[in-house]
Amino acid sequence: MSARQVCQNFFCGALAPFHKYRQNALLDATIALINGASLTLTSIGRYLPGTAQVKNKIKRVDRLLGNESLHHDIPLIFRNIISMLTNRLSVCVIAVDWSGYPSQEYHVLRASLICDGRSLPLLSWIVPSEKQQNAKVQQAFLNTLFEAVNPKARVIIVTDAGFQNDWFRHIKSLGRDFIGRIRGNVRMRLDSKGEYWFRRQELQASTKPEYLGPGMLARSKYTRCDGHFYLHKKEPKGRKNKRSRCGIARPSQIKDARSAAKEPWLIFSSTNNFKPREIMKLYSRRMQIEQNFRDEKSERFGFGLRASYSTTIYGELAPIVSAQCRDSFSFISVSESQSYTSG
Repeated sequence: MSARQVCQNFFCGALAPFHKYRQNALLDATIALINGASLTLTSIGRYLPGTAQVKNKIKRVDRLLGNESLHHDIPLIFRNIISMLTNRLSVCVIAVDWSGYPSQEYHVLRASLICDGRSLPLLSWIVPSEKQQNAKVQQAFLNTLFEAVNPKARVIIVTDAGFQNDWFRHIKSLGRDFIGRIRGNVRMRLDSKGEYWFRRQELQASTKPEYLGPGMLARSKYTRCDGHFYLHKKEPKGRKNKRSRCGIARPSQIKDARSAAKEPWLIFSSTNNFKPREIMKLYSRRMQIEQNFRDEKSERFGFGLRASYSTTIYGELAPIVSAQCRDSFSFISVSESQSYTSG
């Protein structure tokens, strides 16, 4: 079965409500990415299937990216694909994170389904850089995500230390679970220690994951959030910072990454149904979404989004949908091939 036929079978339900021309254009763009195109207008056009001249293919991609009807359809496309991917899952572990874009005018907020190997993109929002980490944007993103995910599934949101109490409280208000890391000088209280408030630096971590017990995060009454605390200090891996002569030096990022790697993992979660080592394993899989960002941006090993310097939000949206379709297709095709060989 050809790649296009597999794509048609997989996306027939998700793309069924839309115009036939836009369905074919999205499928052709997905095939172009599978065949090696990068996330730029001209590259997708050059790799489009068919016998038309290259200039006509590039014009076709240009019309697709500028199609206002497609821009209105994108939220529903995401919703249909999310529903299709999570419909049969009883537990969904989803990593959420922010990432910068090459134009520096936008950031992307993404949710990815954690799987074996690479994570599977579910939902991506492009947000102006001045609204990065905006609480209202993040809450609206969660609402959109949970409306599409299988309502019968147990959903666990995994995030890094950039997401704070407003994020945790909103997840709990929606009846979902979260796992997040705590950094900084925020105060916390454990039920076992009464009303004593302390900073995370006072905790003594060991190489064995430990459950500290239930407690409260943040001393201010209007920001408090109750949950469960876990602590773990990984053994040092002896990594050294190495930079090529032509590389760009980023001393502040290197310093922050070094301190984050040396600090123990203080994990805050809404659930205590997992063992400490299982909580740490779930959090460690959050790195899959970082790999997903690298796959999308790398010009050598991925889709080469760094080569795209679009300064309009519409110029960024359609390539993201195509990339998500391609990743979804890759996941399904690998699953089908494995089931075929095992059968």
